[in-house]
Amino acid sequence: MHIGENSTRDMILRLIKTEGKQSILEMAQKLGISEMAVRKHIQVLEKGGFIISSIQRQTKGRPSKLYQLTAKGEDLFPKKYKQLSVELLTELKSMGQGHLITELFSRRKSRLIQQYEFQTAGKSFSEKLQILEELLLFEGFMPEVRIEEGQVHLKEFNCPYMETAEEFKQICRSEKEFIKDFLSADKVDVKSCMAAGDGCCHYIIDQD
Repeated sequence: MHIGENSTRDMILRLIKTEGKQSILEMAQKLGISEMAVRKHIQVLEKGGFIISSIQRQTKGRPSKLYQLTAKGEDLFPKKYKQLSVELLTELKSMGQGHLITELFSRRKSRLIQQYEFQTAGKSFSEKLQILEELLLFEGFMPEVRIEEGQVHLKEFNCPYMETAEEFKQICRSEKEFIKDFLSADKVDVKSCMAAGDGCCHYIIDQD
């Protein structure tokens, strides 16, 4: 799927992109079509992982369900973020500043942990694991979680950072540390890595 077909789904995505979170009713009114028609396309887009819904509580009346783009949905629109990121990191590397690249990803990891701290504070390991799985799903990692012999097996079947990670392994190390710190896990081992040519990123996690 790509933007540019001028289909109803295309118009829905453009509307959410330009005006932010939208309800079924708002989209129907702005696009001049029925709520039933909007709902039909929304179901397809949501199933495809291009949009996600959230509940907004009102001071009066019933709560409203609003739809917004996911990372996958955002990627439908032209961007050169990845190219720019790789170019900047390559420049740092060529200048002999590899340690700064490592520091950048370390700081990013710490910032993300702090960002989600309010969601994980006081939560059990299993609750944190569920939150992490939902987060990874939202970010487009296509996660799968299984428990085997007391160990957690986390697999990611998609890497949004693949192009950059193939060149800069600091991303993979940072991702491993993020998972460990997010779960407050005792140990995280990497069994396979997509950036190294494997079919998925496979983490084996020991509880603290």
